Amino acid sequence: SLIVTCKNENYFENSKMVLSLEKSDFKKIKQKRLEAIEKNLLVKNKNDYVFGTLKHDNEEIKVKARLKGDHIDHLEGDRWSFRIIALEDYIFNHKKISIQGVHTRAYLTEWIYHKLLKQEGFIYLQYDFLSFCVNDTLCGIYAYESHFDNYLLKMSKRKYGPIMKFDETDFWDYSKYSGKKNRDDLLMINSKIKLTNKKWCNKNKAVANIAKSMLDNFRKGKLACNEVFDLKLWARFIAINELMAGDHALRWHNLRFYYNPKSKKIEPIGFDCGSWMEKNKPIYYLNKPEDLFHRLMLKDSNYLKLIEKELKRITKKEFMRKFYSQYKQELKEKEKLIKLEKPDYKFRESSFYHSQKRIKNYLF
Repeated sequence: SLIVTCKNENYFENSKMVLSLEKSDFKKIKQKRLEAIEKNLLVKNKNDYVFGTLKHDNEEIKVKARLKGDHIDHLEGDRWSFRIIALEDYIFNHKKISIQGVHTRAYLTEWIYHKLLKQEGFIYLQYDFLSFCVNDTLCGIYAYESHFDNYLLKMSKRKYGPIMKFDETDFWDYSKYSGKKNRDDLLMINSKIKLTNKKWCNKNKAVANIAKSMLDNFRKGKLACNEVFDLKLWARFIAINELMAGDHALRWHNLRFYYNPKSKKIEPIGFDCGSWMEKNKPIYYLNKPEDLFHRLMLKDSNYLKLIEKELKRITKKEFMRKFYSQYKQELKEKEKLIKLEKPDYKFRESSFYHSQKRIKNYLF
């Protein structure tokens, strides 16, 4: 049954996982970390991977692993972030997972984000907390995050279809379009559209090509947003991200897309909200979004109306009251785990009520 075929998505809660590496490979990881800290950026390539075993519940599988993240908050102190790929079997039904310090995704906030996405009918990630060690070091409570693959679609009751993203490689190459005021626009328009569930897409190339073509034609202004996207879902997605008081997940290089073969429209997949629930965060869609992607979307007046309708719905007090009532016990358990890492941490329910009030002030 290994880490491998667990049917319950919460199977891994509070469990212990150990990544075992040879001394020479761990030394390579350490050296890469030092280089990243010196550059203030983690520059990744395929040669960064080292081989090892991942142990869990007295069983183990062969894996390869490397450091992950872009900014060095993923590498500071003794909580480093890792990308781990199973070379045999699966890890919680995935071939690829991320392990990162609980601080990198704002503690409990990211967990709540994915629970809200699930509640609202979106494709969501498996995101939870567990005990993790590398050899006998770096031990602590970490956040586990699943990758973008067909198992996410299965969890969310979607037909298999292409999952896409914009390649962000050039985003971190600051010499690319350096000095251009519209650098982000140029990067997004010219970035490669990558498929994350490649194996399925290779077997279903016709559908994958349709999906990529639709997204490409939209960003180049050849197709209108209502021809490409499920606007009701996207409006709800914007509303959830406004509730999170964050726009990090809305940046073009953080967006993840799913082409639904049934509706023949593209849906969003939430990822890396990274919100600290700022009290005075402006409403993103009302404040000239910096990303060309959203500026193109907001040209559709019907889309604006759909967003406002969703914002009115999620700012009703009952919306968060019901959520807190449903997850009351789990929130306590997660907070208790996080306190093992940060003893003074306290999750405040009021932060979401403040966010609802913040949105209402803008709307009315």
